[in-house]
Amino acid sequence: MSAPSAEARERHRASVREFLETWVLQAEAGQVTVEALETILARATVPILRQVEERPAELVVALLPSLVRTMLAAFVEVMADQRKAKA
Repeated sequence: MSAPSAEARERHRASVREFLETWVLQAEAGQVTVEALETILARATVPILRQVEERPAELVVALLPSLVRTMLAAFVEVMADQRKAKA
């Protein structure tokens, strides 16, 4: 899979931002349970997985490592942006 487009990267960043914002809200209310974390993560991945929902299952499975790497990169970028904003 080639590098994601700028539009795809922004969708990933938006999903990760939503994940982090939801997690922070949950954490303010108390400890975030494993179940809550799984729910938050599942909700955040929906827009990303919609990009590949029309593809054959074998292709989706093959693309998952790339999607996870892209989400991780977006997570690091969003965290860095948040730290810069606080500084």
